[in-house]
Amino acid sequence: MSFTRAAKELCISGPAVSLQIKEMEADMGVILFIRENRKIELTSAGEYFLLYARRISGTLNDASTMMERLKGSPIKTLKIGLVSTAKYFLPHMLAEFKKDNPNLKIKIEARNRQQLVELLRDGEIDIAIMGQPPKELDTRVEPFANHPHVFIASPQNPLTGKQNILAEELNAHEIITREQGSGTRFIMERFFSEQNISPIISMEMSSNETIKQAVIANLGITFASLHTIGSELAHQQIVILDIHDTPIIRTWHVVALANRNTTQAAEAFRYFMLEKGGEILTTIFSSNIPGLIRYS
Repeated sequence: MSFTRAAKELCISGPAVSLQIKEMEADMGVILFIRENRKIELTSAGEYFLLYARRISGTLNDASTMMERLKGSPIKTLKIGLVSTAKYFLPHMLAEFKKDNPNLKIKIEARNRQQLVELLRDGEIDIAIMGQPPKELDTRVEPFANHPHVFIASPQNPLTGKQNILAEELNAHEIITREQGSGTRFIMERFFSEQNISPIISMEMSSNETIKQAVIANLGITFASLHTIGSELAHQQIVILDIHDTPIIRTWHVVALANRNTTQAAEAFRYFMLEKGGEILTTIFSSNIPGLIRYS
């Protein structure tokens, strides 16, 4: 819903996007977009056309994959999508994967969960690494590792050092959180609902790094994946709070569309993650931070 962002992603100018939209509407004889007060919305015709456009895009991707298979040509590019939390460990896994696939070019898209589901649906990525799998798509979902989540704070926070803290005590503290659409945000809000608590959300950010810096500055408490905080824990910049009923153990999954042809490269990466992903993840964090494995 932004011509400016579309232009940036396509590496063309904003006016070029507007011109192509106008030409497309003229060709079909219908209005696809409503433009009012700098806001853009799809018309009913636009909603219908979007469905067909996605089908066409997915079919073309399938056709390209099948032609490469029939030619016996190795797929040279692997397109991996991952939630931003996974960027803290995936490079370690790719380094191992590349040993057996040295000539493979890898393209990575790091987005929040909602955006990643859209990329998967539209065939923009071959495979996804995520926590909560999409229910709105027909996918093949396979777990490969545990994914613990904890509440963290600055060493100067009043809750630091306390044991078996009741969840309701969070009501008296400011919470820093990820944006809507983030898997971490979803898990946190579900925990709040289950515990019947309503902490004050004082800050909302789309970057794990910015959130961690805010926590280090003692601006509040946050809920985070354990796999994003290894360095800060090792340097004692943050602490894990002993909140009752945490850590919350979720699962990392390898996700691909069920009704789409997968490339040989994607299948190779899938088998690698299922066979070695959990082991590599455990090694990374248990070796870097002694005692951290007990949270997993």
